[in-house]
Amino acid sequence: MTMRRVASALETGPSSLYAHVVNKEDLDELLIGRLCAEIDLPEPDPAAWLQQITSVCARLRDQYLRYPGISRAAFAAAPSNLDTLRLSEGMLAILLAGGIAPQTAAWAIDSLMLYVNAHSLEVSLASSRLGRGDDGWVVSRDELLRRFAALPDAFPHTKRYATELTAGTVHDRFDFTIALMIDGLKNSGTD
Repeated sequence: MTMRRVASALETGPSSLYAHVVNKEDLDELLIGRLCAEIDLPEPDPAAWLQQITSVCARLRDQYLRYPGISRAAFAAAPSNLDTLRLSEGMLAILLAGGIAPQTAAWAIDSLMLYVNAHSLEVSLASSRLGRGDDGWVVSRDELLRRFAALPDAFPHTKRYATELTAGTVHDRFDFTIALMIDGLKNSGTD
């Protein structure tokens, strides 16, 4: 996305956009904020904080996946938009309600958001490459299993556990990683 493309889509010139946004990064932040605004945040519940934070992360992931490429912009965006800050505030409230210490909660939000962004970007890139017919980077599970089976004996663990290494859907792996991160929170930095 460029300022010229956005201006063209709006049937105006780039200079007209600059009356409303400072630069492309400002536009990115507005777009990310718009996606964040669509995420309903639950009232923090100490008994359900694990499910709540997991659900917020999954909804953010789903928003990013609806608009491939937006997660790339989210990596460099500082949360300064009110809608983006509302999401961070809601996540912080959930973690604090769960008894997570403030510093741990603050860093956990950063880590969770980073993972959601990275996951979404990877899925977007893979989908884009598959859509273009670029099979050189993304291969099927069957092809990956075949390649692992053909590895030399210097890779005994990869060969033996190829099924485990390639198991699960993209969402299964996302859920696993979020749960792993949250389990770490439960064991560190509680009030």
